[in-house]
Amino acid sequence: MNQSVTAAHLKLTASTLAGAWALALAVPATAQTAAGDTSTTPPVAAATQPEAAPETQAVNDEEIIVSARRRDETLLNVPVAVTALSSQDITRYAATDLSKIGQLVPQVQIVRSGAGTGGAFSIRGVGSSPGDAGIEQTVSVNIDGIQISRGRAVLQSFFDVQQVEVLKGPQALFFGKNSPGGVISVKTAGPTETLQGYAKAGYEFKANERFLEAAVGGPISDTLGFRVAGRASKLDGYIRNNAPDRTNPIEPNFPLHAGNDPQPGGKSYAGRATLTWKPTDSFDLTAKLFANYSKDNAESIAEVVCADPNALPTTLGIPDVYGDCKLNGVRSSTNAPTDPALLGPWPGAPKDGKHYARFNGTYGSLTGNYRTGALTLTSVTGFYNYDVNTWENYDYTSIGLVQSVNDDAYKSISQELRFATDFDSPLNFVGGAYYEHVSRQQETNGRIAPLGPDPRNGKYETWDRPAKNKGDTYSGYGQLIYKFGDAVELAGGVRWTHEIKSIDMRHTFLHSRFPAGIFLPEGVVVAGKFKDTNWSPEATATWHPTTNTTLYVAYKTGYKSGGFSNPSALSANYADINQARFGSETAEGGEIGAKGSFLNGRLSINSALYRYTFDGLQLSSFNAATTTFTIRNAASARTTGAELETRFAVTPDFSVRGSVGYNHARYLKFPTSACYAGQTAAQGCVGGVQNLSGKPLTRAPDWTLSGGFSYDRPVSDGIAIGLSGDANYTDDYFTQENQNPVALQQGFWRLNASVRLHEIDDKWELALIGRNLTDKIYGLSSADKPLGGPGQISQQPSRPREIMLQGTIRF
Repeated sequence: MNQSVTAAHLKLTASTLAGAWALALAVPATAQTAAGDTSTTPPVAAATQPEAAPETQAVNDEEIIVSARRRDETLLNVPVAVTALSSQDITRYAATDLSKIGQLVPQVQIVRSGAGTGGAFSIRGVGSSPGDAGIEQTVSVNIDGIQISRGRAVLQSFFDVQQVEVLKGPQALFFGKNSPGGVISVKTAGPTETLQGYAKAGYEFKANERFLEAAVGGPISDTLGFRVAGRASKLDGYIRNNAPDRTNPIEPNFPLHAGNDPQPGGKSYAGRATLTWKPTDSFDLTAKLFANYSKDNAESIAEVVCADPNALPTTLGIPDVYGDCKLNGVRSSTNAPTDPALLGPWPGAPKDGKHYARFNGTYGSLTGNYRTGALTLTSVTGFYNYDVNTWENYDYTSIGLVQSVNDDAYKSISQELRFATDFDSPLNFVGGAYYEHVSRQQETNGRIAPLGPDPRNGKYETWDRPAKNKGDTYSGYGQLIYKFGDAVELAGGVRWTHEIKSIDMRHTFLHSRFPAGIFLPEGVVVAGKFKDTNWSPEATATWHPTTNTTLYVAYKTGYKSGGFSNPSALSANYADINQARFGSETAEGGEIGAKGSFLNGRLSINSALYRYTFDGLQLSSFNAATTTFTIRNAASARTTGAELETRFAVTPDFSVRGSVGYNHARYLKFPTSACYAGQTAAQGCVGGVQNLSGKPLTRAPDWTLSGGFSYDRPVSDGIAIGLSGDANYTDDYFTQENQNPVALQQGFWRLNASVRLHEIDDKWELALIGRNLTDKIYGLSSADKPLGGPGQISQQPSRPREIMLQGTIRF
């Protein structure tokens, strides 16, 4: 898109924002609450909110409490671009994982992918690639105070959630070690002042999904409270796999069996326990422990999508007669042999040859607050562990040549110490220190060539490659806040970060018949250490023209350290450790924001204009011939855009909401991007690279739009009915980094709706919930098809239409 068109779009969007504000300011403001609750003590209602029934009237932004700056402030007054989802927002469409939660927030994309990091998060078009397991996410997730930068967080089950806050733009100061793309902060529900709880059950018809969920909490004594919550679900699947038993066309003595159908069928169990102890008004301690187990019959549900003249997917030039080259909810992927003689020597391969993905995850946090006078001291101790085991067909066809085992075991511990002052003076301080230690052992055993059994040991895989990763982060931060009366505030701070990372990886096995010179020989060690130090400053000026409006200007920076790629196999060039090393990623820019609440809270407007430049953006590239990802740094990129969110309670029974976002996310300089499979010199591939300067970033649509309503009113003395509907539009975007033309996802609409019959006091509820009612299957993430031909990609599809019946009882 040329600069004149971009300027026109920004002018149009800015005019839309200005028009919305002119209309809002023309409305007489009635009695409003005072601005600026900056206390560090969480309000009781926010800290103890149970699973709540959906509400109709829009929630007043002056009443929503957020912790975007690690102290309690109203959504209206905080000078940060943040979208807050209440438990009501999440419950409305039964959003029980991060991908569903992401669909509720403008300019956010959260996708689950196969292998690699397991997922990817993007805010305002900025995010990390999901392919290489060595990369951390540019957008991080914070769960109950624990910072998580791994894409595997997308596999977590989320339920009994109090609130989700999506902080847009760089967040250097207050969350973990830094986050250049934004933060998704999840707060789970805690103990209630009285014994309360709920139980719900549901059934989704398309995927034959069944689930049970319940929570209960309350006081144990005057000083101790508890809450326990659990969820269990079983899913048959929503993707049809039509691969039958068949003879292997490449290796007849390696027979292939019918693939798991449907996919991704499986089961999941999760539970969480919370204890809060408050012996005095000056001290409280909260402990949370969460465990999640799931097992699916597929890690990846990718479908092969082709461009003309491809009529069928191919593997090493052999067509898959059971494939269809379309993104339509149908795939063709066979299971491996069941003969122990074939799979027995293969570490991690199941005896029955059936593909699976197993996830075990635990996290815990211990948060203490001590208040003495105007000073609050906070300690947050956390751990996050997961173990992922998968066995999968990564050529995504019934030919089943690329069979692979992936094991990924991750452990992290973190400690944050924070202080905040609340002096009765213009000047206050916030500061703290953060430490994190991580270790990860990741191993792949892959087969990409029909070599038969290795004469030495009978192994059929091509390679075994373990890798050990370790990392330590030391970080400190501080912020000064100065207030000129009640209307003006200046804040400035900086975070210092020092990171050390190390890696040790090698081939412990390489098939003796595999051609020499492509991969490193057995036993050659690839090891190294990465160190980096960064200072990330930020400054904000805030003005409250009235008690119900907020204007702010912010300068922000962000940082994510470099590290080492974890390719599934080690190419010969990895004899030089610098081929695995990638540099750090930084962000710098700013935004102007305007927020307002009018008509006694019935109308709220939240808007921002922003511009950020990213240097060293970390992206993965995929080699379809060797089926390996590697990470490289894009030279620079820039995002320029505007966003507007608004809500209006038309009547106590009827409310409407809407948003519009324009985001021009483009590479400024990226002359060394990897080419896509089959790309010619005429198409821009010269010397094995292409120039993507000026091209859009991955999963970065220019426009996003949404609009919705909720209506709820009694139909008898004791029963009410509620209706909700939401439509949202996502513009075109590429689903992979090399911008293969086949990976261009055209713009699409999604439509969600729900009907709820409930008791007036919400003691019970029966709901019919519909998501993606237009049954649009769209691409989420993709790569050039392994061992395929030009014009073929493996595309992760969205979930199709969902119709769910759900019943809830509250007490």
